[in-house]
Amino acid sequence: MPLRRATVEDYAHRLLRAQQLLESRLDAEVTPAELAEAASFSLHHFHRIFRAQLGETVMQRVRRLRLERAARRVRDSRARLIELAIEAGYESHEAFTRAFAEHFGVPPSEYRDEPHPRRGIDQREAGRAPRIPISVRELGEVPVAFIRHRGGYDGVGETWQKLVAWATGQGLLRDDFRVLYGICPDDTDVTPEQHLRFDASVALTQPLTAAPGIGTTTVPAGTYAIGVHVGPYDRLRETYLEVVGHWFPRSGYEPAPEPVIEHYLNDPMCTPAHELRTEVRVRIAEH
Repeated sequence: MPLRRATVEDYAHRLLRAQQLLESRLDAEVTPAELAEAASFSLHHFHRIFRAQLGETVMQRVRRLRLERAARRVRDSRARLIELAIEAGYESHEAFTRAFAEHFGVPPSEYRDEPHPRRGIDQREAGRAPRIPISVRELGEVPVAFIRHRGGYDGVGETWQKLVAWATGQGLLRDDFRVLYGICPDDTDVTPEQHLRFDASVALTQPLTAAPGIGTTTVPAGTYAIGVHVGPYDRLRETYLEVVGHWFPRSGYEPAPEPVIEHYLNDPMCTPAHELRTEVRVRIAEH
């Protein structure tokens, strides 16, 4: 019987399925057997493969993602710390505070009141109104196919090249680049660079035949706060700050603890960098 040759891409794709399951059920119990099955690995070897390929154990990943979500909520919401502690899986304020301080170097109350050194925010601008117009729109669900990039965003270009080549071959990308989305689950001010996730995505107009390295998910329906970034992609962080950091505190709303969505409005191949237009979409939390 011929042996099946597993490739690096095949392993990465299978581990992506386990990551998606873990991320979709971050607040629920996911058994090791379920994760191994999602990745099509034997339970005996799954944890070793996961740790070796992703640099952390399953439990370390769950703990980190919950704490990073809590850090974003500490900064961007008015939730009480005990609420965030329970949401992060801790039974007491004290246990949450210890874990948070161990991970971020400061307790959550200090993290909320004093900017973290990595944020680089000029405190003279604290509390000002956003400098760009922010609209609020109801948007429908968008099924997408995606390729995941892990690590610093300066390496995202290669991932986009792979996605565009695949999408073109599938007839998903013709002359309209407005079918392209970026899904950004992490905050560069919170998540270490080596753990950053970015899903380069294309809208699906037809059912997808499984393909190596290609995942599927949805951009959820809902009410979104949207700011249009004009300029190069490496300055998108400025518009993130306008929407999340300056508009939300004045709006009376809170951002949902979900990925920020980038929706690209023109073709970077033929558009000067200073004319690129990108919608930065942040879903508003429902109460």
